Amino acid sequence: MKLITAIIRPECLNEVKASLFRVGVTGLYISRVYGHGGEREVISHVRGSQVIMEFVEKVQVQMAVSEPFVEPTINAILDAARTGEVGDGKILVQPLERVIRIRTGEENEAALTPVSADEVQQRAQRDARLREGKAQ
Repeated sequence: MKLITAIIRPECLNEVKASLFRVGVTGLYISRVYGHGGEREVISHVRGSQVIMEFVEKVQVQMAVSEPFVEPTINAILDAARTGEVGDGKILVQPLERVIRIRTGEENEAALTPVSADEVQQRAQRDARLREGKAQ
């Protein structure tokens, strides 16, 4: 089990979310964060004065996933959030020692439904085909 944290551009959030849903990752935590990395400082004008904005707004997306979902999750984020410009963000992958679903008391992989990445991806692809068929 891993905790995957992605720090991304705010304008990429919708595409990242859609990309994660396509690979079966639907349990997300989203936070607005501010950080400083390789981007240049932004100069803003407030009430006639120049203000240097040292920290840039980003979005932090966190998800706990079982092992079969780790690589699909990383690839989904990379595909959706990469612009090729400085400031695209970071993906952090950390081990999770224990996960407990509060509602049922289930632990670890059982608390991270679904566990089978292949099954979820097949269902998502089938649902996408059905939606395309209805749209036509």
